[in-house]
Formats: sequence, structure tokens, C-alpha cells
Amino acid sequence: MKLIIVGTDHRLQQSVFQDKGTKDWLPREGGRYGRLIAYCIEQLGVKAVLEETHPNQQQIAPTIASATATKHGVVWQTLALGAPGLADALLDPPLLEAFRSKVKPEVLAGVYVLETQETREQFMYTTIIDALRGHSCVLAIVGYVHLGVLARMFEAEGVSVTALLFTYPLVVDETRS
Repeated sequence: MKLIIVGTDHRLQQSVFQDKGTKDWLPREGGRYGRLIAYCIEQLGVKAVLEETHPNQQQIAPTIASATATKHGVVWQTLALGAPGLADALLDPPLLEAFRSKVKPEVLAGVYVLETQETREQFMYTTIIDALRGHSCVLAIVGYVHLGVLARMFEAEGVSVTALLFTYPLVVDETRS
């Protein structure tokens, strides 16, 4: 069993972005992020891609990873516990958590709510373990705050883990992604 975990900013996963000036939603090419997903499939032997995203993401707007997985004939599935609101998908920390903790939501600052995140990470762990039982090599794409926790959980179980952080400074300049 081999697990590759990519910790990223959720905005990089999206196949659309909002133009700051016009507020129009525009298609987004995969850029370096898309090349990373393709590399994991083509060169590292990924057979299944699990992605932390909205449960209905495919119906709303497929992500770069789901489109890449489909193109390569690889299994893709969501790695989500419940259905986050739109604000949860666009802000770190999620908007409701930011309001509760009185922390202004920003891209790279926020409160890591231990109880909430532990529940989510345990769900992710169980879902990834199930995927590893059916596939020799799995790619899990999660928010960057989950990367270290999940990597350590799998490492403790003797699973071969490659952990990749793919976020800053790419989140600052959309054109660099």
C-alpha cells in the first residue's frame, strides 16, 4: 500500500476562479497543480484519487483533480464529511468558525478547532484506509492543515506515505498556479 497526500489551499483545487475586477467566474487551467496530479497518476502509479471537496462537487464544477483522474481513467471520489457551505470552501478558516472565534478569515491564518478537525481527520483516515484496501496506490488531496496529521496517522500504521505541501506562494498569485 502506498499513499500520496497533497496538502493544498482548497482554491487551487477548483476549475474556476472569480475575476477580482469583473466578479465573473472564469475557467482555470490546472497549471502546476494540474501537472502535479497528472504526475502522481502517470509516474507514481496512483489508482484512486480522494479529494477533500464538497460532496456534490462533480455536479457543481468538477475540480482539476477529478477532471485529471477521469481523463486518465482513474477512480475519483470525494473525501468530505457533510456538505460545507460556499463560504467554507472559499475561506480559511471557514467563515462560521472565524465568526465564532472572532478571527478575521484570511488565506493563511485561522483557528484550528481541535474537536472539529479531529472528527474530520478521523473520517478522512477511515475513507482513505478503505480506498487503500482496493487500490495499491492512492492520492489523497486535503486542506494543508490536515497534511501532517494524516501523514503521521498512516505512518504509524506502517503505510508508505509521501506527503507533499502545495500551497503558498501559489495562492497569492492565481496566474502562478
